[in-house]
Amino acid sequence: MEELKKKLKKELQQSLDSKVLSEQSWTFTAHKVLVSYNTVTKTKMDVLMKMMLMTLQKLNIERPEELAQMLGVELLFIEDLLSIMKGAGLVVNKDCWSITQLGIAQLKTGMLLHETEIEETELLISPLHDEFLEAEKSHPLQGNLDSFRYDRDPENWSADTIPADLLQTELSAIVEQDNTAERQRIVEQVLKVTAIEKVQIPCFEFHIHNPNQDALYARIWNTFSDQWDETLEQLVVGEERSAWRDRYLSKEEEVTHET
Repeated sequence: MEELKKKLKKELQQSLDSKVLSEQSWTFTAHKVLVSYNTVTKTKMDVLMKMMLMTLQKLNIERPEELAQMLGVELLFIEDLLSIMKGAGLVVNKDCWSITQLGIAQLKTGMLLHETEIEETELLISPLHDEFLEAEKSHPLQGNLDSFRYDRDPENWSADTIPADLLQTELSAIVEQDNTAERQRIVEQVLKVTAIEKVQIPCFEFHIHNPNQDALYARIWNTFSDQWDETLEQLVVGEERSAWRDRYLSKEEEVTHET
């Protein structure tokens, strides 16, 4: 980690024609949560299912055998599909088989809506960024680092504070990865969000002065994302840059230049 820090400092001073005034290392807190939610799967109706629904839309069929004979299909296939469609609420059997309003609606779309399923997934969220990170990604460990001075009270953070729309968007992106024209899965409802672990993510912070532009700014390397973190940089600059001339530059420079 120290070698990486030295490399970054060298690159900053070489590529930007700037001077690194100070450097420090710290960690910010991300929270791993376990989310349970309902999903609904839609699959494209096959030709036989469509034929059965269209037939039941026109005729009331008393026995599956009638439908099998009418469509020229083995009885076993008819009985299996009737069972599936009944479970999905597309057809009912009250003295005779008939299509429901739900069946008519789904026949128009050509997609079969299956029963809801409960799923669980682990997510990693950074309150400082108001966004989710890659939960499956390993993160570097480093001991004896101070906590980021602007961390958002991680001890009192609650999973209830995650915005519902942010959570819905993240879950939808996950379940939609495997969607195809034949099969679509959607998130119907978030059931529960439980905080399970705090994850400390090390960062390297550099305060920089560019004399050619008379600019003071911060660069912060996020070791989890392996890139410069503009969100954290803007946070630090917004809170502290007004005091940096007093801290880093002489009184003479302060008179000559404006912040």
